[in-house]
Amino acid sequence: MAIGKYFSERELACKHCGVNKCTQELCDVLDAFREAVGKPVIVDDAYRCPVHNAAVGGAPNSQHMLGEAADIKVDVMSAAQLEAVAEKIPAIHGIGRGDYQAYIHVDVREKPARWCYNENGAEVPYYAPHEVNT
Repeated sequence: MAIGKYFSERELACKHCGVNKCTQELCDVLDAFREAVGKPVIVDDAYRCPVHNAAVGGAPNSQHMLGEAADIKVDVMSAAQLEAVAEKIPAIHGIGRGDYQAYIHVDVREKPARWCYNENGAEVPYYAPHEVNT
């Protein structure tokens, strides 16, 4: 039940069961991200129980279920801008960029991983950052 300097337990808890199993490492990363952007960070999803993960179509081995991932956005910042900030935080190893939804997935997995989401939210191979007009 870790929480950070800028984020409440409720913000990080599963939207299905209300449990927060986020790791302290994830909370520290989210705090570092918030300090880097200097603006409020909206957490769309952090910890997910298996029921919630399945309901939202999450990967069977999702980092969210380990409490090691969050989907975040910042008003008036594009996904490419968010990704550029995330890349400067050494503990962020996984980044999924959703250009069409203006958010990114960040996680603290062991090995680096990059991918993107298409206009329907489906995971697609990583492509170079660009601005998307929606």
